[in-house]
Amino acid sequence: MKSFNFILTTGLLLFRRCLVYAEPFNFPLPNGFPFPDESALEQLFTTAGGNFTNMPLATKFDADSLTSWKLQAFNEFMEVAFFTQLISNITNHVPGYELDVENQSYILDTLNTIQAQEEMHAYNANDAVRNFANGSHIFPCTYVFPVSDFSSAIAFAETFTDLYIGLLTDIQMRTARSLGTDSYPIVYVLAQALGQEGQQSGWFRSLQGKHPSSQPFLTSSTRELVFSWLQRVIVPGSCPNMEDIPLQIYPTLDVKDKVVGTGPVTLLVPGVVDPASQRVVFINGALVPTVVPFNVTSISECGMIKGYSTDARGCDKDVITSIVAEFPYAHNVMHGMTIATIVKEELAFVNAEGVTNATIYGPAIIQVN
Repeated sequence: MKSFNFILTTGLLLFRRCLVYAEPFNFPLPNGFPFPDESALEQLFTTAGGNFTNMPLATKFDADSLTSWKLQAFNEFMEVAFFTQLISNITNHVPGYELDVENQSYILDTLNTIQAQEEMHAYNANDAVRNFANGSHIFPCTYVFPVSDFSSAIAFAETFTDLYIGLLTDIQMRTARSLGTDSYPIVYVLAQALGQEGQQSGWFRSLQGKHPSSQPFLTSSTRELVFSWLQRVIVPGSCPNMEDIPLQIYPTLDVKDKVVGTGPVTLLVPGVVDPASQRVVFINGALVPTVVPFNVTSISECGMIKGYSTDARGCDKDVITSIVAEFPYAHNVMHGMTIATIVKEELAFVNAEGVTNATIYGPAIIQVN
């Protein structure tokens, strides 16, 4: 197979000027997903290359763990939607998604397997919700993905997969803390899913001409940060029961320009900020979060800043504030995904959970080779 050298600029390449968004995507799928029948499930097992676990269910569950599984189902619905639409765009030779004959068959075959595996992840998570929530479950939304061609789609897939890997790390820790030894069946399955998502991310990176593995220790995220980031791809008002996931949603934070290494990074904030009492925090790998000061460089009307369009949800006083902070890439060897947020005070954070508890805006995602 020929090498695909699709170079990623940053995780927020997809929000740059003049980007064409994909068409809105709605469920259900032709096989009935998110509620497939037994025949459809059997076909999924074949396409995905495996079955669900037949281990006994966890003997103990709590409200916090239920929230985690609701969020997993919510996230997996988005992934199923994305890969289904990407497969359709390639199959139908949508402009920007044309692949040469030598590579198309392999790529479509791989994407169909990934898509089926994500259907199984979503069904498994929603089935756990049904079991522990008296039959209720999470419904999918309508999605609009900020991609315009195969290259931007693969870069976007790498970003949301890396975020989900970070989320599963957070959920494992929370589950073990909440349930103790009763968490074993849950952590066991989460570890298997985490490894599978890692294999996917490596493939997305390889398609872009990158090393399959980005870091020796991957960047952790949290439930609130992932839930907030997912709002970017959801059509507002299209989620039947998103309010059943009791997690905070932070206003968006965007990276304006390409980040290639050490130096100033410009962030766009949908509201007012105070550089005297607030800071930018970078979360990367196994490092303790890095806290840096920032400077305000400009303020503009919400939604536009020198022709740059950004997400206006959560705007405070109808302004977009442009700020600059120093990205300490070389000093900390910050390869792979870095999560940036703005926090309400300068603290010495130990982990991503502490950063989340102090977050005002975020997350912004930076990807550096």
